[in-house]
Amino acid sequence: MSKAWIPVLLLALMLAGCGGEKGAGTEGGAELVTIGDRVITEADFEAELGRVPPFQRRDLETPQGKRRFLDRMVEMELLHQAALDAGLEGDEAVQDELEQARRQILIRQYYKQRIETAAQPTEDAIDEYYEGHRSEFAVAERVRARMILAADERAARRLAERVAGGEDFAALARDESRDGATAAEDGNLGWFTRDGYVRSIGVNEDFTAAVFALDPGTVGEPIDLGDKGWALVLVEEKEAARQKPLDEVRGDIARRLAPKVREDYYKQRIEELKETYGVQYVGDPFLADATPEQLFQLAQDAKDPLERIAYYRQVVERHPDADQADRAMFMVGFVYSEEMQDTARAQEAYNEFLRRYPDSDLAKDARYMLDALEGLEPPFESTD
Repeated sequence: MSKAWIPVLLLALMLAGCGGEKGAGTEGGAELVTIGDRVITEADFEAELGRVPPFQRRDLETPQGKRRFLDRMVEMELLHQAALDAGLEGDEAVQDELEQARRQILIRQYYKQRIETAAQPTEDAIDEYYEGHRSEFAVAERVRARMILAADERAARRLAERVAGGEDFAALARDESRDGATAAEDGNLGWFTRDGYVRSIGVNEDFTAAVFALDPGTVGEPIDLGDKGWALVLVEEKEAARQKPLDEVRGDIARRLAPKVREDYYKQRIEELKETYGVQYVGDPFLADATPEQLFQLAQDAKDPLERIAYYRQVVERHPDADQADRAMFMVGFVYSEEMQDTARAQEAYNEFLRRYPDSDLAKDARYMLDALEGLEPPFESTD
């Protein structure tokens, strides 16, 4: 067991607790050790062991490793009982940590049970993705083959005669092939497509064309590979091109879509919770010293329309006489009307603009937008 991770494990065990009441029943399996009126059972041991990351668990698979792990559990229970006897359960610092742990557990379980579980791709979404990405699920024609690489054509033809005489192709590849990588695996080239990479060959469409012309179970004429030599190839299997059916890839598509679905549902749920519980930021202490130019630029850079509106509003409220103020007020109405299609709020914003900045160069544009929102926009005048 690596000593470096023992403190982490001890902390995890301390927070999780272990064991149950002695004599509480046999559901926990055989008793392994008792500490006063507490008992650690086989089930307790396995549950704690299951919390250890797999890459660290290897050190605990031996009898000695398991005993050391059980000793750590005993130590944690001794410390737990001593803490209770010392009255630490009511300690303010302990209560704060317990409350923080409780809070994190509740948040994690809410996300798991009410967001992650609920946010699953619909069957319609899966069907739509499949139809829109059929090429992703197309399987090209492919073959599985073995190769014997000879020095020249004459050597390759002699090997072909030996195969025709009954000698095993794989054994000959292992003993006679000049390509060490495939010879070590009885000449295995694996699966490859017409235009794909071939082990030890690379991308060679002349080679694949000759191989794909063969039927399964046949050995073709020797193939010239230039400086590499001459290849004798046995085709073992051949699969025609096909389209994977939806049922075969449904699970893959669902897993592919799930992260975005969860992200979208999470954002939606947060907005709903904001409405439910009421969220109101009291100013923005992080922008207390921001200039109107900086606020206007933040609005321009923000991706979320509501965030842009909030920054524009700050320009108007905090710097009403700044050069950017009238533009910021106009942009509030523009975002509502053109991006959010919220006619009522857009009208309120444009009217507020006209009250605040009646002499602005944008006043004519604001009146035009109001007329447009009411369906009264005049036709564009020709400049000819």
